[in-house]
Amino acid sequence: MQDERRPERWFLPLLIATTAVFKLVLAWCSPGFLTGDDVEIVETAAKFAVGLDYTPWAIRSLFHPLVFALPFVKAGAIAGLASARWLAFLATLPGVLASSVAIGLVHRLARDLGCGEGAARGAALLYAVHWLPLAYGSTAYPRPISTALLVGAFLLVWHSRGRTGLASAAGALAACAFAVRWSEGLFLAPLAAVAWWKDRRPSSLFALAGGFAAGTVLAVGVFDALTWGAPFASLAAFLRYAREVGLEGSHPWHWYGWSAFRWLGPAWPVLLVLGWPDRRSRLPLSVAAGMLALLSFSAFKELRYLQIVIPFLSIAAALGSERLRAGAGWRKGLAAIVLAGAVAWGLERTLALMNGKSRPAVEAALYLHSLAPPVSIVALEQQWAFGDRLILGNGVRIRGITPDRPLRPSSVEAAASGADALALYERGVSPEIAGLLEQRGLVPCARFQWRGSKVVGVYVPANRPCPAVPAP
Repeated sequence: MQDERRPERWFLPLLIATTAVFKLVLAWCSPGFLTGDDVEIVETAAKFAVGLDYTPWAIRSLFHPLVFALPFVKAGAIAGLASARWLAFLATLPGVLASSVAIGLVHRLARDLGCGEGAARGAALLYAVHWLPLAYGSTAYPRPISTALLVGAFLLVWHSRGRTGLASAAGALAACAFAVRWSEGLFLAPLAAVAWWKDRRPSSLFALAGGFAAGTVLAVGVFDALTWGAPFASLAAFLRYAREVGLEGSHPWHWYGWSAFRWLGPAWPVLLVLGWPDRRSRLPLSVAAGMLALLSFSAFKELRYLQIVIPFLSIAAALGSERLRAGAGWRKGLAAIVLAGAVAWGLERTLALMNGKSRPAVEAALYLHSLAPPVSIVALEQQWAFGDRLILGNGVRIRGITPDRPLRPSSVEAAASGADALALYERGVSPEIAGLLEQRGLVPCARFQWRGSKVVGVYVPANRPCPAVPAP
């Protein structure tokens, strides 16, 4: 009974609850989008929930937006929460839930790998406050979900011990992660390596592969047949697209390793180095290294793709923190400082990323939507930043302006011809572009800015009313 009253037993649920609330606040108080991949998820769910006129990209499986996001978005729409802001917020709830569940899974995995309770709590804390799961866990992006699925798969493999049912279930979870985002299929290899290292039984590998194959048939093949009209249609389209892109991406193969301090921060490498002498850190570090290697040779590279690496690095880093705390004298104080630094850095990076969302563009889209008479043709630079059709609705024709630097006058002129309004990032409006807009009879009407986001200017014909921008 005494053990049950110990305050430590509340650490994990309080950590999960606190970070979940923080992510919900971030999701609501940081309207806007980051790259356009998040807009896709919201618009796909809104297409089936409220009839938004949107056609998903053919290379995307609809497994994530329809299985995970749609239930929340549809429930909100039925309850009358069908505004663009509510739809975007509701689409973030699966990510909030998955990234919160993953905290508990990391704790359990650390315990299963032989960590003590203190190190397991440290791993959960480090994972919870790292900016990749914390920031992207408050968005509609898919990888918080695929990460939770894959960590669950590693847990099942660890516990299988020759039980083929658990290995098959692990393969099925990996297949679901693959359907959420194609790149996650790469991690079947480290999953199989852990299965072999654990019990050296070929039956476990066969069961894992069988579960993955069966899960892929259902989550990709059958699901594509129901949504795209043909089995494996989106996967085939993605493979064609990847073949066209080739192996040359926007970043070299060593980019993830070269930019490690950018995504790990200053405290994490210290903890990982300290944890290396502990033999328990070798397996999670090996898994993380294998995942990094697989991702490094993909043509598609973004820091957010590294979310699956963070659970394993968290365990290794927590063992480094535990070794430091076990020392005498100043080492305990240093351990607290390093851990506090990791927490502070994670929070700072999270808030910096959220401040860079396209909030000014979203506010500009809301402003355009409120104009009277209503706009019917608008020209937008980087239209995903404005929420695409999510805010402007089905009845508005949107013309995209390629966000070149400097902006091409021909692109602006073609989009502005006959438009009721135009919205551009101010930093791209050169004197030449300003003169072109003036010749077209388009005058500055409103401007929107928010902290680290790019300032957006709205232009309308001189004869159209230009109401004042409402207070935030």
